[in-house]
Amino acid sequence: MAVKHNRPFPQELLKQSLTERLNYFQGITIGHLRLKQALETLLLNLQQPTDICVFFVVGPAGVGKTTLRLRAEKLLMEGALASMKNHIYQIPVAGIEAIANEGGKFNYKDYYLRVLECLEKISFDSIATNSSLNYQNYSGFLSTTYFASKSSDTVRRALEKSMRHHKLTALMIDEAQHLLMVAGGKQMLHQMNWIKSLANITGVVHILFGTYDLLNCCHLSGQVSRRSDDIHLPRYSTDNKEDIAEFMRIIRTFQAHLPLLEEPCLVEQYEYLLDYSSGSVGLLKTWLTKALRNALAENATTLNIKYIQQNEYSKARRQQIEQEAQAGEKRWRNDVAPVALSLTNEDVKQPSQAKGRVGKRQAKRDTVGINLDVS
Repeated sequence: MAVKHNRPFPQELLKQSLTERLNYFQGITIGHLRLKQALETLLLNLQQPTDICVFFVVGPAGVGKTTLRLRAEKLLMEGALASMKNHIYQIPVAGIEAIANEGGKFNYKDYYLRVLECLEKISFDSIATNSSLNYQNYSGFLSTTYFASKSSDTVRRALEKSMRHHKLTALMIDEAQHLLMVAGGKQMLHQMNWIKSLANITGVVHILFGTYDLLNCCHLSGQVSRRSDDIHLPRYSTDNKEDIAEFMRIIRTFQAHLPLLEEPCLVEQYEYLLDYSSGSVGLLKTWLTKALRNALAENATTLNIKYIQQNEYSKARRQQIEQEAQAGEKRWRNDVAPVALSLTNEDVKQPSQAKGRVGKRQAKRDTVGINLDVS
């Protein structure tokens, strides 16, 4: 009697090559609690916008910031499909990865060209799937080859025009700490004013994904603080029962997706896995992927603990990751996290009077935020 296959992947996968089985596991993403919470917060701010034009999404290494970015892009694209049918050149959201500076000097022209290339690629992909369009009739195309020889100012104006033409509403920037790797607070303020200016002029919300270094921006100026906001994607803690329970669920999901003949019981090792992955789902997945590669190379029927131990992060790497995570979490608690205030009845009855004159609102800025219907 044949044994019933009750795993989340097709049984035929077990007969595929090592590479195909490994690629399957690498392609798995898990919608865990921390990711869902951060995603809901981000989407709420984009779909119900205020006058915030820049968001900083911060978290420790391997926590899943890139996964969060890709999921947000996917959901925003899907939410705009109806509008995109009526506006064939519309691109509601785009994403890039910021490049580290060479010699400490930021290359603005290269940045503009990379964003233009991203919009160009999305446009071509849209044309390829839309039978009513063709390359010859696509008048919205701005060639990055043409602009490569132009000045930085010219390329910026071209980018601003392209953003408006495509009705872009959100630009997501991964590894965004690279944009701020400049010497001195004055230069960092200049960078933030540059990002804010680009967001204001185009009406495109900029979402910067990166390390806790991005929290430096909240101290630069009152204007930057007022037009920006922060979203935290934290790791799972060994001291929180709810975190432990959720991490165990994540481990169960991963072990069910391991394309091996027998499903291992990794959840029995949850304390070890939680501790050595520093509570970060991305680090856990990379660790399990490396262990799976070894198991497949040896034609193992399941993922034994020896494969996991062979591929665990070294003590020095774990210490570095843990130190940076703890330092970042401390900064989040001290500098950004909201402080709960305890008000007495006297405080409520006699609120303090605001000092100074309340000024009138300045000239109207372009609306920022996700508007899925541009009609």
